[in-house]
Amino acid sequence: MSTRFKTQNVEVIRDARLQLTPLGSISSLRKPIFYWREIGTYVLDPASDQIHYQWSSDPAPFIVSQDKPQQPTLNFWADNWTLQPGRYEGSLQLNRSGNGRPLTKEFCLIVSKKAADEFHSADQKQIFFFRDDLPKFHSSSTPGCYRRETD
Repeated sequence: MSTRFKTQNVEVIRDARLQLTPLGSISSLRKPIFYWREIGTYVLDPASDQIHYQWSSDPAPFIVSQDKPQQPTLNFWADNWTLQPGRYEGSLQLNRSGNGRPLTKEFCLIVSKKAADEFHSADQKQIFFFRDDLPKFHSSSTPGCYRRETD
């Protein structure tokens, strides 16, 4: 993360919240209650040519500045809940220290049956990429939604 404006100021992100709401045919499912579990990074293992998740810290405030861009991975968990095939509306809210208004990004997520089956059979720390920028998804009836890149 970094700011796109030329500034000497820094922001401190003190808390993060993730929400997902099942829609349509899955709207009757229980809405997950996420908590920010940890911060991590992804590390390439050159020997296996695999990307692995690595724990960095427990949830803690972090600094966002223009001169030191970073890409922390905020790991959220919801106890006794798993993704089901369908559409979800979501939001990620970053709460800033001081008087700054929260930064909120709304998004949608489409989970196919194939993707849900992958999640359910995978190791806990396996990485799944969702994208909203692949041309094959632009012609669909839900452009701009994040989807499993292998769908």
